[in-house]
Amino acid sequence: MNNFAMYSPLRAWKKGDIPADPFVSLELGTHVESDGRQILTPNLMTDAEIDYEVDCLIKELEQFRKAAKKELLSLRAKMHGN
Repeated sequence: MNNFAMYSPLRAWKKGDIPADPFVSLELGTHVESDGRQILTPNLMTDAEIDYEVDCLIKELEQFRKAAKKELLSLRAKMHGN
């Protein structure tokens, strides 16, 4: 995943730490412009470029969906013993 990243601060949680409900978050792992805008794609100048980049973002989001569910399952097992 290049445009997106998973944020999982509880990954380092261990037995004896303060109890918490497991969670993961989606972060943007993209270029930031000087005005703070986050850019997800290069400049798109044709219909084909738009289709390609949107398809890539969708594919990446699907990868995130799978990875996030796996991470959440792992956190739940570690933190709740399930």
